Amino acid sequence: MLPQITVQLYSVRDLAKDDYAGTIRAIAETGFGHVEPAGYPGTTAKDAARLFQELGLKAPSAHTKLPVGDHKNAVIEEALLMGHRYLITGCPPRFQENYTSLDRVKAMADLYVQAADNLKPHGLQIGYHNHDWDLAVVDGRRAYQVFLENTPGSVLYEADIFWVARAGLDPAAFIQEIGPRGKVLHFKDGIVSAQATFKTADTESGKIMVSDSIPFRAAGTGQVDLIASSKAVRHAEYIAVELDSFEGDMLQAVKDSYLYFTSRRIAQGNK
Repeated sequence: MLPQITVQLYSVRDLAKDDYAGTIRAIAETGFGHVEPAGYPGTTAKDAARLFQELGLKAPSAHTKLPVGDHKNAVIEEALLMGHRYLITGCPPRFQENYTSLDRVKAMADLYVQAADNLKPHGLQIGYHNHDWDLAVVDGRRAYQVFLENTPGSVLYEADIFWVARAGLDPAAFIQEIGPRGKVLHFKDGIVSAQATFKTADTESGKIMVSDSIPFRAAGTGQVDLIASSKAVRHAEYIAVELDSFEGDMLQAVKDSYLYFTSRRIAQGNK
Protein backbone atom coordinates (compact mmCIF):
# COMPACT_ATOMS: atom_id res chain seq x y z
CA MET A 1 0.00 0.00 0.00
CA LEU A 2 1.31 3.45 -0.89
CA PRO A 3 2.24 5.81 1.94
CA GLN A 4 -0.04 8.76 2.52
CA ILE A 5 1.26 12.16 1.48
CA THR A 6 1.63 14.83 4.15
CA VAL A 7 3.22 18.26 4.29
CA GLN A 8 5.49 19.79 6.90
CA LEU A 9 3.70 23.04 7.71
CA TYR A 10 6.97 24.78 8.50
CA SER A 11 7.13 25.19 4.71
CA VAL A 12 4.19 27.62 4.75
CA ARG A 13 4.96 29.33 8.06
CA ASP A 14 5.11 32.83 6.58
CA LEU A 15 1.78 32.43 4.81
CA ALA A 16 0.22 30.85 7.89
CA LYS A 17 1.37 33.70 10.10
CA ASP A 18 -0.68 36.11 7.97
CA ASP A 19 -3.65 33.81 7.27
CA TYR A 20 -3.51 30.44 9.00
CA ALA A 21 -7.00 29.27 8.08
CA GLY A 22 -6.71 30.34 4.45
CA THR A 23 -3.33 28.63 4.07
CA ILE A 24 -4.54 25.36 5.57
CA ARG A 25 -7.69 25.45 3.45
CA ALA A 26 -5.56 25.82 0.33
CA ILE A 27 -3.48 22.80 1.38
CA ALA A 28 -6.61 20.71 1.96
CA GLU A 29 -8.02 21.78 -1.41
CA THR A 30 -4.81 20.60 -3.09
CA GLY A 31 -5.61 17.07 -1.94
CA PHE A 32 -3.60 16.67 1.24
CA GLY A 33 -5.45 14.66 3.86
CA HIS A 34 -2.58 14.86 6.33
CA VAL A 35 -0.33 17.63 7.63
CA GLU A 36 2.67 17.77 9.94
CA PRO A 37 2.58 20.85 12.20
CA ALA A 38 5.65 22.54 13.64
CA GLY A 39 4.06 25.06 15.97
CA TYR A 40 1.05 27.19 15.12
CA PRO A 41 2.10 30.59 13.73
CA GLY A 42 -0.84 32.94 13.61
CA THR A 43 -3.14 30.68 15.65
CA THR A 44 -3.29 28.25 18.57
CA ALA A 45 -3.28 24.47 18.75
CA LYS A 46 -6.89 24.50 19.94
CA ASP A 47 -8.06 26.60 16.97
CA ALA A 48 -5.94 24.57 14.57
CA ALA A 49 -7.51 21.35 15.89
CA ARG A 50 -10.99 22.73 15.16
CA LEU A 51 -9.91 23.80 11.67
CA PHE A 52 -8.36 20.41 10.91
CA GLN A 53 -11.55 18.66 12.02
CA GLU A 54 -13.67 20.93 9.83
CA LEU A 55 -11.47 20.20 6.80
CA GLY A 56 -11.08 16.49 7.48
CA LEU A 57 -7.32 16.85 7.97
CA LYS A 58 -5.33 14.57 10.25
CA ALA A 59 -1.98 15.32 11.85
CA PRO A 60 -0.49 11.92 12.73
CA SER A 61 2.99 13.41 13.08
CA ALA A 62 4.28 16.73 14.31
CA HIS A 63 7.53 18.45 15.10
CA THR A 64 7.60 19.13 18.82
CA LYS A 65 9.95 19.71 21.68
CA LEU A 66 11.32 16.59 23.35
CA PRO A 67 8.76 15.50 25.98
CA VAL A 68 11.12 15.32 28.94
CA GLY A 69 11.58 17.50 32.01
CA ASP A 70 9.60 20.72 32.12
CA HIS A 71 8.26 20.21 28.57
CA LYS A 72 6.81 16.74 29.14
CA ASN A 73 3.21 17.43 30.16
CA ALA A 74 2.62 20.34 27.78
CA VAL A 75 3.93 18.38 24.78
CA ILE A 76 1.84 15.32 25.63
CA GLU A 77 -1.33 17.33 26.24
CA GLU A 78 -1.00 19.14 22.92
CA ALA A 79 -0.28 15.88 21.09
CA LEU A 80 -3.44 14.29 22.48
CA LEU A 81 -5.47 17.38 21.57
CA MET A 82 -4.18 17.32 17.99
CA GLY A 83 -4.47 13.56 17.51
CA HIS A 84 -0.75 13.04 16.90
CA ARG A 85 0.85 9.62 17.11
CA TYR A 86 4.45 10.40 16.19
CA LEU A 87 6.26 13.30 17.88
CA ILE A 88 9.41 14.26 16.01
CA THR A 89 12.08 16.67 17.15
CA GLY A 90 13.12 19.07 14.41
CA CYS A 91 16.48 19.26 16.17
CA PRO A 92 17.61 17.65 19.42
CA PRO A 93 18.07 19.50 22.72
CA ARG A 94 21.48 21.23 22.88
CA PHE A 95 21.53 20.98 19.11
CA GLN A 96 25.01 20.46 17.61
CA GLU A 97 26.64 20.29 21.03
CA ASN A 98 25.47 16.67 21.11
CA TYR A 99 27.84 15.83 18.27
CA THR A 100 31.19 16.83 19.74
CA SER A 101 31.83 13.32 21.11
CA LEU A 102 30.25 9.89 21.10
CA ASP A 103 29.61 10.17 24.84
CA ARG A 104 27.44 13.19 24.13
CA VAL A 105 25.63 11.33 21.36
CA LYS A 106 24.89 8.54 23.84
CA ALA A 107 23.72 11.02 26.47
CA MET A 108 21.37 12.52 23.92
CA ALA A 109 20.09 9.05 23.03
CA ASP A 110 19.28 8.52 26.71
CA LEU A 111 16.97 11.55 26.55
CA TYR A 112 15.06 9.96 23.66
CA VAL A 113 14.75 6.74 25.66
CA GLN A 114 13.25 8.80 28.50
CA ALA A 115 10.92 10.50 26.04
CA ALA A 116 9.81 7.15 24.65
CA ASP A 117 9.02 5.94 28.17
CA ASN A 118 7.05 9.14 28.87
CA LEU A 119 4.99 8.73 25.71
CA LYS A 120 4.34 4.99 25.82
CA PRO A 121 1.41 5.13 28.30
CA HIS A 122 -0.34 7.53 25.91
CA GLY A 123 0.15 5.40 22.80
CA LEU A 124 2.60 7.92 21.31
CA GLN A 125 6.10 7.52 19.86
CA ILE A 126 9.08 9.85 19.79
CA GLY A 127 11.20 10.37 16.70
CA TYR A 128 14.29 12.18 15.42
CA HIS A 129 14.53 14.30 12.26
CA ASN A 130 18.03 14.58 10.79
CA HIS A 131 20.05 17.29 9.09
CA ASP A 132 23.48 16.70 7.57
CA TRP A 133 25.68 17.52 10.56
CA ASP A 134 24.16 14.73 12.68
CA LEU A 135 25.15 12.22 10.01
CA ALA A 136 28.83 13.14 10.32
CA VAL A 137 31.66 10.97 11.63
CA VAL A 138 32.33 11.56 15.34
CA ASP A 139 35.26 9.79 17.01
CA GLY A 140 35.46 7.40 14.07
CA ARG A 141 31.77 6.48 13.98
CA ARG A 142 28.73 7.74 12.09
CA ALA A 143 26.90 9.53 14.87
CA TYR A 144 23.43 8.54 13.71
CA GLN A 145 24.38 4.85 13.88
CA VAL A 146 25.47 5.31 17.49
CA PHE A 147 22.14 7.00 18.19
CA LEU A 148 20.27 4.06 16.64
CA GLU A 149 22.33 1.54 18.60
CA ASN A 150 21.51 3.29 21.87
CA THR A 151 17.77 3.68 21.39
CA PRO A 152 15.06 1.04 21.03
CA GLY A 153 13.33 0.41 17.73
CA SER A 154 10.29 2.27 19.02
CA VAL A 155 12.28 5.52 18.68
CA LEU A 156 11.53 6.60 15.13
CA TYR A 157 13.91 8.22 12.65
CA GLU A 158 12.31 10.68 10.24
CA ALA A 159 14.88 10.62 7.47
CA ASP A 160 15.15 13.88 5.54
CA ILE A 161 16.68 12.68 2.31
CA PHE A 162 17.89 16.08 1.11
CA TRP A 163 20.14 16.28 4.16
CA VAL A 164 21.13 12.63 3.75
CA ALA A 165 22.29 13.36 0.20
CA ARG A 166 24.03 16.56 1.30
CA ALA A 167 25.96 14.51 3.88
CA GLY A 168 27.30 12.39 1.01
CA LEU A 169 25.19 9.33 1.80
CA ASP A 170 22.81 7.42 -0.44
CA PRO A 171 19.18 8.19 0.51
CA ALA A 172 17.85 4.82 -0.69
CA ALA A 173 20.43 2.90 1.34
CA PHE A 174 19.74 5.14 4.34
CA ILE A 175 16.00 4.42 4.18
CA GLN A 176 16.76 0.71 4.07
CA GLU A 177 19.14 1.03 7.01
CA ILE A 178 16.66 2.71 9.36
CA GLY A 179 14.03 0.13 8.42
CA PRO A 180 10.82 0.15 10.50
CA ARG A 181 11.89 3.32 12.32
CA GLY A 182 11.13 5.25 9.13
CA LYS A 183 7.36 5.51 9.52
CA VAL A 184 7.49 9.14 8.38
CA LEU A 185 9.99 10.33 5.78
CA HIS A 186 10.79 13.80 4.43
CA PHE A 187 11.22 13.60 0.66
CA LYS A 188 12.79 17.02 0.34
CA ASP A 189 14.37 18.05 -2.97
CA GLY A 190 16.92 20.70 -3.74
CA ILE A 191 20.35 21.57 -5.09
CA VAL A 192 22.51 19.31 -2.96
CA SER A 193 25.72 20.79 -4.36
CA ALA A 194 24.73 24.40 -3.58
CA GLN A 195 27.50 26.33 -1.83
CA ALA A 196 25.36 27.36 1.12
CA THR A 197 26.09 27.75 4.80
CA PHE A 198 23.49 27.05 7.44
CA LYS A 199 22.90 28.64 10.83
CA THR A 200 20.51 27.89 13.65
CA ALA A 201 17.19 29.59 14.23
CA ASP A 202 14.52 29.14 16.90
CA THR A 203 10.96 28.07 16.11
CA GLU A 204 7.96 27.17 18.26
CA SER A 205 8.90 23.49 18.00
CA GLY A 206 12.63 23.95 18.59
CA LYS A 207 15.76 24.88 16.67
CA ILE A 208 16.13 24.44 12.91
CA MET A 209 18.75 25.15 10.27
CA VAL A 210 18.42 28.21 8.04
CA SER A 211 20.43 28.63 4.83
CA ASP A 212 22.11 31.82 3.66
CA SER A 213 20.96 30.79 0.17
CA ILE A 214 17.89 28.89 -0.98
CA PRO A 215 18.83 25.45 -2.34
CA PHE A 216 15.37 23.92 -1.87
CA ARG A 217 13.16 23.05 -4.84
CA ALA A 218 9.74 21.61 -5.60
CA ALA A 219 9.84 17.82 -5.75
CA GLY A 220 11.33 16.54 -8.98
CA THR A 221 13.21 19.73 -9.85
CA GLY A 222 16.30 19.29 -7.67
CA GLN A 223 19.20 16.87 -7.44
CA VAL A 224 17.80 14.33 -4.98
CA ASP A 225 16.89 11.01 -6.63
CA LEU A 226 13.34 10.80 -5.31
CA ILE A 227 12.39 7.89 -7.57
CA ALA A 228 15.25 5.66 -6.42
CA SER A 229 14.55 6.65 -2.82
CA SER A 230 10.88 5.73 -3.17
CA LYS A 231 11.80 2.26 -4.39
CA ALA A 232 13.60 1.66 -1.10
CA VAL A 233 10.51 2.48 0.98
CA ARG A 234 9.08 -0.52 2.81
CA HIS A 235 7.83 0.78 6.15
CA ALA A 236 6.80 4.41 5.63
CA GLU A 237 3.21 5.29 6.44
CA TYR A 238 3.66 8.94 5.46
CA ILE A 239 5.90 10.77 3.02
CA ALA A 240 6.17 14.50 3.64
CA VAL A 241 6.56 17.41 1.29
CA GLU A 242 8.87 20.02 2.79
CA LEU A 243 10.75 23.08 1.57
CA ASP A 244 12.65 25.00 4.22
CA SER A 245 12.48 28.06 1.97
CA PHE A 246 11.77 28.81 -1.69
CA GLU A 247 12.46 31.56 -4.20
CA GLY A 248 8.96 32.02 -5.58
CA ASP A 249 5.43 31.00 -4.69
CA MET A 250 5.78 28.57 -1.78
CA LEU A 251 2.20 27.34 -1.95
CA GLN A 252 2.60 26.58 -5.65
CA ALA A 253 5.81 24.66 -4.90
CA VAL A 254 3.91 22.60 -2.33
CA LYS A 255 1.14 21.93 -4.88
CA ASP A 256 3.67 20.99 -7.56
CA SER A 257 5.32 18.61 -5.10
CA TYR A 258 1.95 17.03 -4.31
CA LEU A 259 1.34 16.40 -8.01
CA TYR A 260 4.82 14.97 -8.48
CA PHE A 261 4.48 12.44 -5.68
CA THR A 262 0.90 11.41 -6.38
CA SER A 263 1.24 11.18 -10.17
CA ARG A 264 4.30 8.94 -9.82
CA ARG A 265 2.63 6.86 -7.12
CA ILE A 266 5.30 7.61 -4.56
CA ALA A 267 2.54 8.61 -2.13
CA GLN A 268 -1.22 8.93 -2.26
CA GLY A 269 -3.49 11.86 -1.44
CA ASN A 270 -7.16 12.69 -1.73
CA LYS A 271 -7.06 13.70 -5.40
